[in-house]
Amino acid sequence: MSDEKTTAVWLVDVGYVVKASEGKFKLDYVRAERMLAEKFGATTTYLFNGYDTAYGIPSGLQAFYDVMTRHGMKVSLQPMQSGPPGINQQRRVDVDFSAHLVWQAGLPHINTLVVTTGDQDFVPAITLVREQFDKRVVLFTYDAMVHSDLVGIASEWWHFEKHAEHISRR
Repeated sequence: MSDEKTTAVWLVDVGYVVKASEGKFKLDYVRAERMLAEKFGATTTYLFNGYDTAYGIPSGLQAFYDVMTRHGMKVSLQPMQSGPPGINQQRRVDVDFSAHLVWQAGLPHINTLVVTTGDQDFVPAITLVREQFDKRVVLFTYDAMVHSDLVGIASEWWHFEKHAEHISRR
């Protein structure tokens, strides 16, 4: 649940960050959250990802989630649909992300929702947030792998690359 002091929420599709960061700098989630808090006030961060039920969560990834949790971020993991080895499909992550987006938009003390994803599946939820709750939605992503419909519906689009000195891993 969001802290009543929170004025902004950052929702992150971890799978998007991993894919879009290939060949680019790696995102420092803690530094990025601090930058967002400086811009928008107290910020609560939610990280969304899937995991393979057959193999569980790799120890390195679990360590990452543990560190993020210690920094006050919320981690929400959904089971992937198992397929042949190496062919698993993410399920429920987008629905979880969208449900949190709409829930947070309905909270009166939340003014800004920062969204990190490139997937057009979020267009209906963002449209609802903008039109029904009249909330500011900032798309905060790499400059690649972002569907044009997302860019069109967001209040603003911030590229990680323009903020690299403040949000990249050192």
